[in-house]
Amino acid sequence: GNVVDESELLNFNDSILRFRFESQGLDLSLGFGGSITGMNNTSYVNVSGRLFNNFRITRSESFMLLLPLQISSDLLQVQRNNSNAEFQQSSLSLGSGLSTIFKLGEKISFNLKATPNYGFSFSQGQLFGGNLFRMDGKGFLYIDDLFGSNALSIGYHFDYRSYKIDENSNNNDYDYDYTSHSITIGYAF
Repeated sequence: GNVVDESELLNFNDSILRFRFESQGLDLSLGFGGSITGMNNTSYVNVSGRLFNNFRITRSESFMLLLPLQISSDLLQVQRNNSNAEFQQSSLSLGSGLSTIFKLGEKISFNLKATPNYGFSFSQGQLFGGNLFRMDGKGFLYIDDLFGSNALSIGYHFDYRSYKIDENSNNNDYDYDYTSHSITIGYAF
Protein backbone atom coordinates (compact mmCIF):
# COMPACT_ATOMS: atom_id res chain seq x y z
CA GLY A 1 0.00 0.00 0.00
CA ASN A 2 0.89 3.63 0.21
CA VAL A 3 3.20 4.98 2.89
CA VAL A 4 1.09 6.67 5.57
CA ASP A 5 2.46 9.61 7.55
CA GLU A 6 3.01 8.64 11.21
CA SER A 7 0.73 11.50 12.34
CA GLU A 8 -2.14 9.94 10.38
CA LEU A 9 -1.89 6.49 12.03
CA LEU A 10 -4.52 5.69 14.63
CA ASN A 11 -2.50 3.25 16.70
CA PHE A 12 -2.84 3.70 20.44
CA ASN A 13 -2.19 1.76 23.61
CA ASP A 14 -4.15 3.66 26.25
CA SER A 15 -6.84 3.04 28.81
CA ILE A 16 -10.51 3.60 28.10
CA LEU A 17 -13.52 3.65 30.37
CA ARG A 18 -16.25 1.12 29.58
CA PHE A 19 -19.71 0.61 31.04
CA ARG A 20 -21.38 -2.77 30.48
CA PHE A 21 -24.87 -4.11 30.99
CA GLU A 22 -25.08 -7.88 30.59
CA SER A 23 -28.24 -9.95 30.98
CA GLN A 24 -29.75 -13.16 29.68
CA GLY A 25 -29.83 -12.63 25.91
CA LEU A 26 -28.70 -8.98 25.75
CA ASP A 27 -25.32 -7.28 26.23
CA LEU A 28 -24.88 -3.51 25.89
CA SER A 29 -21.62 -1.58 26.14
CA LEU A 30 -20.40 2.00 25.99
CA GLY A 31 -16.68 2.76 25.92
CA PHE A 32 -14.88 6.06 25.58
CA GLY A 33 -11.43 7.49 25.93
CA GLY A 34 -9.76 10.85 25.63
CA SER A 35 -8.06 13.31 27.91
CA ILE A 36 -10.22 12.14 30.85
CA THR A 37 -8.69 8.63 30.58
CA GLY A 38 -5.15 9.79 29.85
CA MET A 39 -5.27 9.64 26.05
CA ASN A 40 -3.33 12.74 24.99
CA ASN A 41 -3.50 12.52 21.20
CA THR A 42 -6.49 10.31 20.44
CA SER A 43 -10.21 10.10 21.20
CA TYR A 44 -12.17 6.84 21.23
CA VAL A 45 -15.89 5.99 21.28
CA ASN A 46 -17.48 2.54 21.03
CA VAL A 47 -21.18 1.71 21.38
CA SER A 48 -22.18 -1.93 20.99
CA GLY A 49 -25.09 -4.30 21.44
CA ARG A 50 -25.46 -8.05 21.21
CA LEU A 51 -28.48 -10.34 21.11
CA PHE A 52 -27.76 -13.98 21.88
CA ASN A 53 -29.25 -17.28 22.91
CA ASN A 54 -27.38 -20.09 24.66
CA PHE A 55 -28.34 -23.61 23.60
CA ARG A 56 -27.53 -26.23 26.20
CA ILE A 57 -25.29 -29.07 25.00
CA THR A 58 -24.81 -30.84 28.33
CA ARG A 59 -25.64 -30.15 31.96
CA SER A 60 -24.81 -31.62 35.34
CA GLU A 61 -25.11 -30.26 38.89
CA SER A 62 -21.75 -28.49 38.73
CA PHE A 63 -21.08 -28.04 34.98
CA MET A 64 -22.91 -26.74 31.94
CA LEU A 65 -21.69 -26.61 28.31
CA LEU A 66 -23.53 -24.17 26.04
CA LEU A 67 -23.56 -23.21 22.36
CA PRO A 68 -24.10 -19.43 22.11
CA LEU A 69 -25.55 -18.01 18.87
CA GLN A 70 -25.32 -14.26 18.60
CA ILE A 71 -25.81 -11.22 16.42
CA SER A 72 -23.81 -8.09 17.27
CA SER A 73 -23.74 -4.52 16.07
CA ASP A 74 -21.45 -1.68 17.04
CA LEU A 75 -20.01 1.69 16.18
CA LEU A 76 -16.28 2.22 16.68
CA GLN A 77 -14.70 5.64 16.19
CA VAL A 78 -11.06 6.54 16.77
CA GLN A 79 -9.83 10.02 15.92
CA ARG A 80 -6.38 11.58 16.12
CA ASN A 81 -6.55 15.01 17.79
CA ASN A 82 -5.38 17.96 15.67
CA SER A 83 -5.53 15.82 12.52
CA ASN A 84 -7.94 14.61 9.87
CA ALA A 85 -7.11 10.99 10.71
CA GLU A 86 -10.27 9.15 11.70
CA PHE A 87 -11.47 5.55 11.74
CA GLN A 88 -15.23 5.18 11.96
CA GLN A 89 -16.88 1.87 11.22
CA SER A 90 -20.22 0.37 12.11
CA SER A 91 -20.59 -3.38 11.93
CA LEU A 92 -23.08 -6.20 11.93
CA SER A 93 -21.78 -9.68 12.67
CA LEU A 94 -22.95 -13.21 13.46
CA GLY A 95 -21.11 -15.66 15.66
CA SER A 96 -21.16 -18.87 17.62
CA GLY A 97 -18.72 -20.59 19.91
CA LEU A 98 -18.68 -22.33 23.28
CA SER A 99 -19.59 -21.27 26.78
CA THR A 100 -19.17 -23.13 30.06
CA ILE A 101 -20.38 -22.60 33.60
CA PHE A 102 -18.58 -24.34 36.46
CA LYS A 103 -20.02 -24.33 39.98
CA LEU A 104 -17.07 -24.44 42.37
CA GLY A 105 -19.24 -24.63 45.46
CA GLU A 106 -22.58 -23.47 46.73
CA LYS A 107 -21.81 -19.76 46.27
CA ILE A 108 -18.97 -19.64 43.73
CA SER A 109 -19.23 -20.17 39.98
CA PHE A 110 -16.96 -19.55 37.00
CA ASN A 111 -18.13 -18.73 33.47
CA LEU A 112 -15.98 -18.96 30.30
CA LYS A 113 -17.15 -17.93 26.83
CA ALA A 114 -15.39 -17.63 23.45
CA THR A 115 -17.09 -16.75 20.17
CA PRO A 116 -15.62 -16.14 16.72
CA ASN A 117 -17.78 -13.79 14.62
CA TYR A 118 -17.87 -12.77 10.99
CA GLY A 119 -19.72 -9.85 9.50
CA PHE A 120 -19.75 -6.65 7.53
CA SER A 121 -18.41 -3.23 8.39
CA PHE A 122 -19.42 0.03 6.81
CA SER A 123 -18.50 3.69 7.01
CA GLN A 124 -20.85 6.57 7.58
CA GLY A 125 -22.92 7.06 4.44
CA GLN A 126 -21.88 3.69 2.94
CA LEU A 127 -23.92 0.49 2.81
CA PHE A 128 -20.93 -1.89 2.85
CA GLY A 129 -17.30 -1.05 3.40
CA GLY A 130 -15.68 -4.39 3.94
CA ASN A 131 -15.70 -7.36 6.23
CA LEU A 132 -14.93 -7.93 9.86
CA PHE A 133 -13.56 -10.93 11.70
CA ARG A 134 -14.03 -10.71 15.45
CA MET A 135 -12.99 -13.06 18.25
CA ASP A 136 -14.26 -12.21 21.68
CA GLY A 137 -14.22 -14.01 24.96
CA LYS A 138 -14.63 -13.57 28.65
CA GLY A 139 -14.04 -15.30 31.94
CA PHE A 140 -15.96 -14.40 35.09
CA LEU A 141 -15.88 -15.44 38.73
CA TYR A 142 -19.20 -14.96 40.56
CA ILE A 143 -19.52 -14.93 44.34
CA ASP A 144 -23.23 -15.29 45.10
CA ASP A 145 -25.09 -13.80 48.07
CA LEU A 146 -22.20 -11.50 48.95
CA PHE A 147 -24.51 -8.46 49.12
CA GLY A 148 -27.72 -9.99 50.43
CA SER A 149 -29.11 -12.00 47.52
CA ASN A 150 -26.82 -10.23 45.00
CA ALA A 151 -23.40 -11.29 43.74
CA LEU A 152 -19.98 -9.83 43.09
CA SER A 153 -18.55 -10.55 39.65
CA ILE A 154 -14.88 -10.25 38.73
CA GLY A 155 -13.97 -10.82 35.12
CA TYR A 156 -11.75 -10.46 32.09
CA HIS A 157 -12.91 -9.54 28.58
CA PHE A 158 -10.92 -10.08 25.38
CA ASP A 159 -11.91 -8.57 22.03
CA TYR A 160 -9.96 -8.89 18.76
CA ARG A 161 -11.26 -7.38 15.52
CA SER A 162 -9.73 -7.38 12.05
CA TYR A 163 -11.31 -4.85 9.70
CA LYS A 164 -10.67 -5.43 5.97
CA ILE A 165 -12.18 -2.30 4.51
CA ASP A 166 -11.54 -2.68 0.78
CA GLU A 167 -10.67 -6.22 -0.36
CA ASN A 168 -10.72 -5.26 -4.04
CA SER A 169 -7.82 -2.88 -3.62
CA ASN A 170 -4.11 -3.39 -2.96
CA ASN A 171 -4.28 -0.38 -0.65
CA ASN A 172 -4.43 -1.62 2.96
CA ASP A 173 -4.19 1.87 4.50
CA TYR A 174 -7.67 1.59 6.01
CA ASP A 175 -7.45 -2.00 7.27
CA TYR A 176 -7.14 -2.05 11.04
CA ASP A 177 -6.70 -4.60 13.77
CA TYR A 178 -8.15 -3.86 17.19
CA THR A 179 -7.28 -5.73 20.38
CA SER A 180 -8.78 -4.98 23.77
CA HIS A 181 -8.17 -6.50 27.20
CA SER A 182 -10.35 -5.36 30.08
CA ILE A 183 -10.80 -6.20 33.73
CA THR A 184 -14.33 -5.90 35.10
CA ILE A 185 -15.67 -5.68 38.61
CA GLY A 186 -19.43 -5.85 38.68
CA TYR A 187 -22.56 -6.21 40.73
CA ALA A 188 -24.82 -9.08 39.69
CA PHE A 189 -28.49 -9.17 40.64
